[in-house]
Amino acid sequence: MEQGHPIPRQITTFEFKLIGFLTLRQFIYLVIFIPAGYLTFVLFPIPLLNILLGIMIGAVGPALAFVPINDRPLEVWIKNLIKRLTSPTQYFYKKQNPPLYFLQDLVFVSDPHKVFTHIESQKMLNQYLSQKKQAINVSSPQTKQRISQLLASPPSLLSVKKEKPKTEAFSSKPITPSLSKKPFLTGVVKNRKMIPLSGILIYIKDQNGKVLRLLKTNPYGVFATFNPLKEGEYIFELKDPQGSYFFDTMRLKIGGETQKPLEFFSKELL
Repeated sequence: MEQGHPIPRQITTFEFKLIGFLTLRQFIYLVIFIPAGYLTFVLFPIPLLNILLGIMIGAVGPALAFVPINDRPLEVWIKNLIKRLTSPTQYFYKKQNPPLYFLQDLVFVSDPHKVFTHIESQKMLNQYLSQKKQAINVSSPQTKQRISQLLASPPSLLSVKKEKPKTEAFSSKPITPSLSKKPFLTGVVKNRKMIPLSGILIYIKDQNGKVLRLLKTNPYGVFATFNPLKEGEYIFELKDPQGSYFFDTMRLKIGGETQKPLEFFSKELL
């Protein structure tokens, strides 16, 4: 019967049992934490809480001494947890090594691809010029005859007639700008802080409550109407579509001529 090979064991972390069945590390954990738990139980004044704290502190020693996880002591797991929580999770590469000595003073005069491109373009240009020379044969009699005709032609035929620029006739009458129509009634709507309010609706009603005009203020708080109203008393009712400002309903007398600008102020509580 063949004898099997012995299973290798970890001997670098082997600990001798010096105190009974306890190693020196286990004995130190028990000596430190069990008395600490007893002192917590005795010295802590709250009755139930001192029992819980004493048991918890006293149980730390046996846990560190006798509770391994995956053949590793509990203290190793605690060390790895603290190291993992305090170590960085991102690493950045920073090149600090200098270049090699034989690559420091190298200077590239030109790109070889550019040189090859220049040679190819030069060949294509020479080929194109040679084809043009073959196509245009100056020594032919027809070409010589055409050149002699062009040289013998008078310069009047080669001159270009210049056209006179066309002049446009403008009327001598002065241009009078059109006068803009003045509004019949205008005004501004502001709040108590003298800030113009935009988007305010102005209802102009007669004595029977019929709406005659519906105006709206611009971004500067100004409203205007160009259609004149008959002379009389009218009701001005202002409303804010957003409900942020409130106004009183007023009765104003409007004359037949152009009125002075009106001013309305809101009644907000701010």
